[in-house]
Amino acid sequence: MNAISGTVLQMEPGTQDEAEAFIDQKANEISSIAGIINWGSIYTGENEVTVIAVYENRASAENATKFVNEVLADFAQFVTVPPVRDIYDARWN
Repeated sequence: MNAISGTVLQMEPGTQDEAEAFIDQKANEISSIAGIINWGSIYTGENEVTVIAVYENRASAENATKFVNEVLADFAQFVTVPPVRDIYDARWN
């Protein structure tokens, strides 16, 4: 069974362009995470972005946590509160 992670980021107002540029700089690293199938970001509210990633399985998503936390530490300048990351079992067709 696949797994999907969702990481909710509450953004500092006015930082959208800088945050997107940061994510673009990390795109190759993120795409090379072992077990990742695909990922992207969606705007889920005013000053809120959710990064979603589809993994081969829950173990792959859990193993990515250390790397994700490192990226989020660098991303801290753009957020108002610590990000929240959850992992869900999922079917991906």
